[in-house]
Amino acid sequence: MSTGLATAATTDGARPPRWVDRLCLGLLVYTVVAAFWMLTGLGGERVRHYVGLLADTPACVVAFVVAAAAARRQPPGPTRTGWHCLALALALYGIATAIGVASWLRDTDPFPGIADVFNLAFYPFFFAGLVYKIRAAAVRVRWLNLSLDALVLVAGFGAFFWFLIIRQTAGGTQLDVVKTALSQTYIALNCVMVLALGVLLLAAAESRSGRRVALLLSVGFATMLLGDVAWSVAKITGHYLSGDLQDALYVACYLPLALAARERLRAAEVEAESHALQLFAQALPYASMFTAFAVLVMLTHGDVRSPTTVMTIIVFALALLTMLRQALVSRQDALIRERRAARLVEDRYASLIANASDVIMIVAEDGTLRFASPASERTLGLRPEALAGRNLLDAWAGEDRERLRAFLAEVAASQAASVGPVELRLERGHERLVVEVVGSNLSADPAVEGLALNLRDITERKGLEEKLRQLAFHDPLTLLANRSLFRDRVQHSLALAQRGGHQVAVMFIDLDNFKNVNDSLGHEAGDRLLQAVAQRLMKSTRAADTVARLGGDEFAILVEGFGRDGEVESLAGTLIDRLDQPFPIGAAQFNVSASIGVAFAASGVGTDALLSRADIAMYHAKSAGKNRFAVFQPPMQSQLHERMRLEADIGRALREQEFVVEYQPIVDLGSRSLLGVEALVRWQHPELGRLAPRRFIQIAEESGQIARIERWVLAKACRELRGWRETVAGGRELRLAVNISGRHLQHGDLVEDVAHALEISGFEPGNLVIELTESTIMHNTEANLARLLQLKALGVKLAIDDFGTGYSSLSYLHRFPIDILKIDQSFVSRLTNSDNGPELARAVITLGDTLGLDTVAEGIELEEEAASLLGLGCVAGQGYLFQPPATLAELTGSPLVANRERLWNSATAAGDLSPTGRFDALETGAA
Repeated sequence: MSTGLATAATTDGARPPRWVDRLCLGLLVYTVVAAFWMLTGLGGERVRHYVGLLADTPACVVAFVVAAAAARRQPPGPTRTGWHCLALALALYGIATAIGVASWLRDTDPFPGIADVFNLAFYPFFFAGLVYKIRAAAVRVRWLNLSLDALVLVAGFGAFFWFLIIRQTAGGTQLDVVKTALSQTYIALNCVMVLALGVLLLAAAESRSGRRVALLLSVGFATMLLGDVAWSVAKITGHYLSGDLQDALYVACYLPLALAARERLRAAEVEAESHALQLFAQALPYASMFTAFAVLVMLTHGDVRSPTTVMTIIVFALALLTMLRQALVSRQDALIRERRAARLVEDRYASLIANASDVIMIVAEDGTLRFASPASERTLGLRPEALAGRNLLDAWAGEDRERLRAFLAEVAASQAASVGPVELRLERGHERLVVEVVGSNLSADPAVEGLALNLRDITERKGLEEKLRQLAFHDPLTLLANRSLFRDRVQHSLALAQRGGHQVAVMFIDLDNFKNVNDSLGHEAGDRLLQAVAQRLMKSTRAADTVARLGGDEFAILVEGFGRDGEVESLAGTLIDRLDQPFPIGAAQFNVSASIGVAFAASGVGTDALLSRADIAMYHAKSAGKNRFAVFQPPMQSQLHERMRLEADIGRALREQEFVVEYQPIVDLGSRSLLGVEALVRWQHPELGRLAPRRFIQIAEESGQIARIERWVLAKACRELRGWRETVAGGRELRLAVNISGRHLQHGDLVEDVAHALEISGFEPGNLVIELTESTIMHNTEANLARLLQLKALGVKLAIDDFGTGYSSLSYLHRFPIDILKIDQSFVSRLTNSDNGPELARAVITLGDTLGLDTVAEGIELEEEAASLLGLGCVAGQGYLFQPPATLAELTGSPLVANRERLWNSATAAGDLSPTGRFDALETGAA
């Protein structure tokens, strides 16, 4: 049995466990066979006697096992406790039965005896189980109704049991008092059991849950009750014989009890599962009243003419008529309530339709309008009264009338629950609306008899969807196509090109130095500049071309349908020129340039590959000096890979000390003596060999790593020159020039880096020259001026490198604390190969003299160039004519060092040095 209970506790709750079904089926067969055997007397009186004694014990065990399984499967609560009590009651009843059987087998009368102790103990647990069952079933019970019905049951059936059973059996005197009292106690308790089962039925009917379980429990225990009554009467009258009717009833009572427990094991009971049970429960009070009337008739038999009897019958008849009248009134009230409820539902639906924002229509299959809700005036501009009887197709103003006709035909031919939704355009005066229509064919519904349409105005939603689509595929700042839309159009264009020889080209455009504008003037000015660039690009391209902003300062153009590649290249050149022109933003003028990469579609080149090629060409144009365009060539791919490789290797190079510093002498052009050195960084790459600055400096700038390299160069050059100059006469006055990038000046901690290099090396600030390009200091002038003043406060000197190649303003040059102008090599090379070369160089030198600045010429390679510069008044220079970049050790034996030592030793009153490190007195002597 324990195994069966464990199985019951773990079996899936969708249906009762199989072993329970098998037990119940076996109990059914067992009950039928045993009852048949006892009632027919098959096999003789002796066999019938033993079957009557032994049959009910196994049946009781089966009922107990199933009830215990049902109790174990319930969640904690009244239902579970109730089933535990009922299972324990069955166990006590089974024990009493087994003891009684054992006594009869020993030819001993067990009444009264130990079995009666267990029989009496059965009732408290039984009543407790019923109380918990009533409590579980009565969650939604109307307690006043239940209490009144229970009183009716107690009064009616109580009278029946008292007058016809208990009172009748109490008259016998042939038995001793104990047996009589015990028998009547059983009968009284069984009467109370019947009343309790009646209350359970009423509670189950009221709550509409567990009705089948309650009915089966009532049948089972009622059968047990009948068996007990038959047994008590037989014992009192002395006609008891084992195997008679009472034993057949005992065997039969366990089957409904087991079935009730099986029903409880179901996962969910169906509510309102037996309308007949509800009617039966409602009829119980009336049956109780008729039962009481039957008792009255029996008690007054032969005394019908008595006034008391007649009056009692009249009162009873009046009670019946009153109850009938009450039933009729209740029925009429129920009908009134139903009509009110139906009217309330109709009013509710009418109110919902009247206030609904959707238009609800009923039309015939030919489009004739039978009903239109008030919302039609808001949506269609027509009152419902004006629409009634008209054809919807005639009333529909818009270009989708034929689509509406087709939709109505589809709805009329459809048997589905609904058709749609379909979006239709509608004109209402000067407005254009979009409505969403859903239709259902309700021609078979007597309440409709037509096509039901639901129309919803979705104009606002469609507008929002269009805005979202615009945001999804267009740049919100410039309103140009975004990256997603541009890629989609390139893909579509390539598909057309593959089918029909369509020419396709893509341009990638990147604004040069836009970040400087954004950082110096703010994001608002940067956004306005981007908008101006977008407008200029749109005006410079054809309507068939697609202009897009990819993000930041990157733009792209898709060019289609051109005849020759030269047309695209000509467009790229035009864009370069137009973007190079100033942009008026408010009261200011902005100058930006652009680098453009051009890629042409080719066979087998997909969308991603074409875009990648344009991107590579754009980077090539930027690396070549910016403000130009480049057409993609296959070698650019490898160049880009090298660029990406070097960018990734810079961090490792700094860690592994792969960078080295070389020094190029700065020379006094008259005496050819050493004035100082310029520190130049080189990269000793482990795989690519020695790399010149042009191979990696721009990559470091664009990747944001230039400040780290220059910080390292500053510290190393200061340390090395301070140690080496001790071997040179007058070495303490040698100048050290270090190039600094614009990014380091504007976004790095240049002042702190210079101060740190001077501190750790012990190098004198007055001997350090910071070189900055002309374009760098002219950008974001106010902020740069503040930084340059901070550098001057440290005591260092400042030089403008590559002077003459930028766009310096004399007013700004006068404000900047500059000490030296370095003449660009382009001016130096023109001294010997251009007619106006000397005039250009003279202008720069004169400007320096006017501003009180020293001048240093760069890139001197010929003696003629040195002589011309000296004649023009430039007395300092550097270049391969004197010495290529080398280590300090290699400079030690240079004639430049020897000339310095000779001049230094002969100088008796040197005086102050110039910013380039020249002695004024020596300059006069050399001249």
